[in-house]
Amino acid sequence: MKINRTYSMDYDLVIALAKKNNQSFEVCRAVRQHLFKHDDVLLCDATVDEILSQLNLLFDPHSTEMELLRTIRGLRAKRTPS
Repeated sequence: MKINRTYSMDYDLVIALAKKNNQSFEVCRAVRQHLFKHDDVLLCDATVDEILSQLNLLFDPHSTEMELLRTIRGLRAKRTPS
């Protein structure tokens, strides 16, 4: 038994996506968000800073893992111009 589902996307959204440089990534992300209506950020769509912020919540402030996160943030800060 085959189930046919029809999803419609907003015309303005389709036009905006067509103008993006990395169309494949942008289109996939927009379609996922449109179809699944996620309010949460998916891991594949999260920025490095969002991931590091969430990891901060998991570890004890004096743990080895937290020290690793501090090191990663420090390396990112040196790499990113202010």
